[in-house]
Amino acid sequence: MAVLERIRQRKKILAIVIGAALIAFIIEVGIEALGRQAGNSTAAKVGSEKIDIMAFQRRVEKEAAADQNSKNQMDAAVRQQQVLNTMINETLLNQEYEKVGIEVSDHEITELMVGKNPAPMVQQFAQQVGAESPAQVNEILTNPQKFGATPDQLVEMRNEWNKLQEQLVEQLQMTKLQMLVGGALQANDLDRAQMAEDEATTCYITFVKKDFAGMDDAKYPVSDQEIKAEWEKNKAMYRLDEENRNIHYIALNIVPSQADIAAANKVADNAWAALQKGTGIDSVRILGTVQIDTVMQTLDKFTNKAVKDFVAGAGIGSTKRDTVINNKHKMYKLINKVVSLDSVNYNLVMVPGNKATQDSALAMLQGGKTPEEVAKNIKGAQMAEDRWERIYMTPDSIKSKFANAGEGYFVMNSSDQGATLLKVNEKKAPKTFYTLATISYDAYASQKTHDDARAKLQDFLNKNKTAKDFAENAAKAGFQALPATITPSTAQLGQNPYTGQGISETRKAIKWAFDSKKDQVSPIFSDNKDYLVAVSLDEIYDGDYMPWNAPELKEMLTNKVRNSKKADALMAQFKGKANDLNGYAKLMGAQVDSAQVVFASNFTPKLENEAGLAGRIAGSPKGKLVGPFKGENGVYVFQVYDIQKDARQPSKEELDNRYAQQRGGGMIANPNAMAFILGKATKVKRSLINFY
Repeated sequence: MAVLERIRQRKKILAIVIGAALIAFIIEVGIEALGRQAGNSTAAKVGSEKIDIMAFQRRVEKEAAADQNSKNQMDAAVRQQQVLNTMINETLLNQEYEKVGIEVSDHEITELMVGKNPAPMVQQFAQQVGAESPAQVNEILTNPQKFGATPDQLVEMRNEWNKLQEQLVEQLQMTKLQMLVGGALQANDLDRAQMAEDEATTCYITFVKKDFAGMDDAKYPVSDQEIKAEWEKNKAMYRLDEENRNIHYIALNIVPSQADIAAANKVADNAWAALQKGTGIDSVRILGTVQIDTVMQTLDKFTNKAVKDFVAGAGIGSTKRDTVINNKHKMYKLINKVVSLDSVNYNLVMVPGNKATQDSALAMLQGGKTPEEVAKNIKGAQMAEDRWERIYMTPDSIKSKFANAGEGYFVMNSSDQGATLLKVNEKKAPKTFYTLATISYDAYASQKTHDDARAKLQDFLNKNKTAKDFAENAAKAGFQALPATITPSTAQLGQNPYTGQGISETRKAIKWAFDSKKDQVSPIFSDNKDYLVAVSLDEIYDGDYMPWNAPELKEMLTNKVRNSKKADALMAQFKGKANDLNGYAKLMGAQVDSAQVVFASNFTPKLENEAGLAGRIAGSPKGKLVGPFKGENGVYVFQVYDIQKDARQPSKEELDNRYAQQRGGGMIANPNAMAFILGKATKVKRSLINFY
């Protein structure tokens, strides 16, 4: 039956996936072996529960196998970190399911798998393997003899069926937790009243502000005792979830020298000269130094306008050369253009057996029998109907059969073992296909250039063997030493906080920083072929909190304490010295400005999200002069000159929905948010750095 043939076809795919996983296992760093040699087998610890390095490695291999065909291969360390974070989140959620008693019964899963209304993903799987229903899939698995299935044929089906069941359990657990959390965070009458009031009220104010930025810092000195006291007040804000290490690093990009560029230009010129010969590209291919990519497609598929215009107007054998940009050479040659069928829609019947069986099947089809009827009469026959295929890349012998096909079934190909019978239902109108060769060559840094760069960096490291010297003298030597704070979870140096991308293959440099002592300077790391990397270790923060005297934190706290002193001085200078905004504006040397304050918004332009300002405005009657009062960025005086109320009252349902989105279940009851919250409430120790 069709379902068993589908299984056989899927088995081939499984073999490819297994092969890719094996390659990934060989290519990936042998972190499991390294960890066990060090006497450690734990990738992370979530509360009292351990994530074993072997289980982690299997997940990494699976992700790597899925990534094998990706154009942009993910950095191994980034992949490992993402997989570990996923496993930590899963562990946190599983622990929570157990704590609150969330369970999934056999009855619930049975209904979702083979009940009256199976889950869509289960129905889709049944369709993919050619079964009539999920119930039939289950019947095949439990009674394979009835369908003539062998154990080998069912291996993949059983694995994927079990995987579907596991996914449904996870989904149902999450749904129950979301309902539990969302149900516990519902708006009450006071919440609704407050939200309705905030959304309905708009205050219009005029104000003046004396900004701290223009005041002389030297007049407001800050002591270490004051900084430490400020740190103590908000100590919880500076809790460290992981050990932090402050470093400076040099990432020296190895770029082609002028000699390298001249050599690349010569290669490209030779390729361009060879490209002019004949209508093909064999004269270029024998050079063996350039990259050649050939594509056959219709004109509308060319996305580069300049290339598209060239192809549209060029004759066969015509060439084009781009302007060299960033030492990248690119040239083109139109090899051929041909009018051909693009796509056809057809029915297919695959008939096993000798010529007599094949002729019998063809006769039945030509006599009006349906493919289903043929499949019932001829054991092992398989069929596919209403299939669209693009055939312009197929051999001419195949294309001609499609082009010349009549209304009925015909033999596409035949052997002693079986035949493929086809019926063409529809042919797309012929199109013009262009075969274009793209020849590329980029200038690259020669070995001499690499050696010279390494020698220069090594000379710098020989002369600067402390972290202080490393950071202070880098610029003088022609390098840029960049500061960074790294944790055991940092996968790459120079990671962008928004994109998560950094310098690939720099995890050995990060590992060095966690294996070294303060003030040490690293050797040169060259795992990334485009960069030479060196690191200095400035500070180690391995306590429960970031200390008050950590440079960046100390600077922030110093500014906060200093601004408070400035505010106190300004308050003493201005308080009670004027009776209106114009008077305060004159005293402050500022201009009277205006603003519109909507209390439902998290941001008010011009007022810089000053803590307490919105509350003062909300509680001020119209016309009353309020201030001066101290803010985070300046001293303010304001006056509410108008208050407008929206006449429309939102419904209870609207308020409940907005509460859920902004404060309640809609904001918190999602997997990422819940895992984040649980991670803050549970001690999580990541040990992946030990396996690099």
